[in-house]
Amino acid sequence: MTERAEGPRRPTLGVVRELTDRHVVDQLLDSPELTRAELASRTAISKPTISESVRRLTEAGVLEEAGHQVGRRGPAGTFYRLRTDVGGAVAVSAGPDGVLAELLDLRGDTLRRAHRPVRVPATRSELEPILAGAVAEVVDGSPGGVLAGTLSVAGPVDRATGTLVRLPDSPFLVDALDPVPLLTPLLGRAPVVDNDVDWAALAERTEGSAQGLDDFVYLYLGPGLGGAVVTAGQVLHGGRGLAGEIAHVRTIGPDGRAVRLVEVFAELGLRRPGSAALDVDRLRTVLDGRSAADERAAETIVTALAGVVASIGTVLDPQAVLVGGPWADHPTVVDRLPGAVATLAAVPTEVRLAELGTDAAHRGARRAAVTAARAALIRTLHVADPL
Repeated sequence: MTERAEGPRRPTLGVVRELTDRHVVDQLLDSPELTRAELASRTAISKPTISESVRRLTEAGVLEEAGHQVGRRGPAGTFYRLRTDVGGAVAVSAGPDGVLAELLDLRGDTLRRAHRPVRVPATRSELEPILAGAVAEVVDGSPGGVLAGTLSVAGPVDRATGTLVRLPDSPFLVDALDPVPLLTPLLGRAPVVDNDVDWAALAERTEGSAQGLDDFVYLYLGPGLGGAVVTAGQVLHGGRGLAGEIAHVRTIGPDGRAVRLVEVFAELGLRRPGSAALDVDRLRTVLDGRSAADERAAETIVTALAGVVASIGTVLDPQAVLVGGPWADHPTVVDRLPGAVATLAAVPTEVRLAELGTDAAHRGARRAAVTAARAALIRTLHVADPL
């Protein structure tokens, strides 16, 4: 007997309710106040279904009445808006520029902000109280609690545990850091922790020069050297969180020798005294090429970078390689790097300049925190929904 093929499964009642509630909340995030009729019109969902969602969200304390329509014929509609105490998100960044913590509402607007300087290079014992203090300051008395949190850190992160992976020549943190158990009691939930370059890459994909790209590599050129690999729209972290660590890729160094990229700058005397961090001001002066020695050094730097980009292009075949950071926009890099890559690359590799500024990593963490908070708000309302 031939079995009949099953048709597509119909969504459960719980799924329908959750999707409807999500649409309602999304509309009220875009417009401060809307009636049920306006919500039905904007979402193309039936008025009875919208009315049931509004009732459900109001009883759950997510929505509240905001007055009635006036000056129109027929029954006056009731306006609804999101309550201000439904909860928010926290986005935190920790790097050479200090620790920045922000409490955000579900629209992404900043409710509270704390910034604290950090001595670089930092130790765990120095960084932990600064990090905890900044987060405690912004979450203290936050209306509705924290629905989601993100942390951007200048260093490779093991995404399975949220701990920082120690690498030699780190320009920011010189020993281990385990921020999840530190911040979870303050936030009321575990934060999503990732490398600052990964967050910057995601920001470039949503609002920068990587828009429309699903497969690309982002190279950060600053006091530290880092990279992020994005494939199928997702950051590739690797088995230990070390994917994209370009500082340790072997490339063409001074006199054509094969050296790690970070060692090129050490040999050219472009590190800060007593630190593994690059001296960005001195580096930009060298790239100006005002003397014969500086011109030779600039050529060495461009060639070393081109070697890394060419290797990336050959191994990963990305749609493009983005370069960003405090010295990525120097005319010497912008003008010469694409040609140097074309000379070395086995396959064509497009080089693009990142559009977002030095706050790209925090922007990526902010967006992720707000998106997660919105999803968490709806998800908590439907935990016990029927199948």
